[in-house]
Amino acid sequence: MAKKDKYLVGLDLGSTKTCMLVAEMDGEQVRFVALGAAESKGLRKGLIVNLDSTVSSIRRAAEEAEGVANVPIESAVIGVAGSHVRGVNSRGGVSLGNRARDVERDDMRRAIDTARNIALPDDREIVHILPQEFLVDAQEGIRDPIGMVGQRLEANVHIVTSSVSATQNLVTAANKAGILINDTVLEPLASAEACLAQDEKEMGCCLLDIGGGSTDLVVYAGGVVRHSGTVAIGGDHFTNDLAVGLRTPIPEAEKIKHLHGCASSQFLREDGAIEIASVGIVRHARFSLAI
Repeated sequence: MAKKDKYLVGLDLGSTKTCMLVAEMDGEQVRFVALGAAESKGLRKGLIVNLDSTVSSIRRAAEEAEGVANVPIESAVIGVAGSHVRGVNSRGGVSLGNRARDVERDDMRRAIDTARNIALPDDREIVHILPQEFLVDAQEGIRDPIGMVGQRLEANVHIVTSSVSATQNLVTAANKAGILINDTVLEPLASAEACLAQDEKEMGCCLLDIGGGSTDLVVYAGGVVRHSGTVAIGGDHFTNDLAVGLRTPIPEAEKIKHLHGCASSQFLREDGAIEIASVGIVRHARFSLAI
């Protein structure tokens, strides 16, 4: 195996920053090697609004990651997220014949292929097909039906779709930056794989991936994905509201949010006097800030 083939690279294009992570594969183990990050001004809510700015951000992040990892970055897996991503549940089934027989792996593939045959507009494409459960002769809740005996096999799946043009623009930006895209992955799904334990997925939980322009989410129950979607609200919305309400520049509003914002009223201070920088002057304000 060549040296560069030992490395796995992930590319995350966000509304506020572009990140490139390099990991080294050692058998079944994956070891963190380097992280490159650059300010991003070419995206908004997961959609490219300025291609040249996006390309520049990718190049800066790649150069930083290459400098730390000391290995050239030629390809990557890119994350997909934003308002153009949608998830839907579907069911499909196949007959195993007139007489009951053992379920084989090919039968599982055929059942999943049947479930994926949903009507999609021309501008939509499938990103993931995530099996939820199988049914053998209407018996529900089966994770692995191989070897079970029946006459009909059905599959429940969660299908993640995205805009063809939006995804292709991400790939084009990476290609212009000299990065070949090997595959795409739903960003909150990747975050869930990194952050959630299997017990949490079994008991049921919702993972929120809060970005600058939007919040992506994925919902688990019974160990599988039941829902995925996007809320068009992110951290930048709170920053902009502070900037307008307090009449302060965006960088100052971002600083106030990080230093004085909180998500629970029990952490609010009764005396909340802080300094607020306006254009050319510094004002003193006394208030409670809850985000």
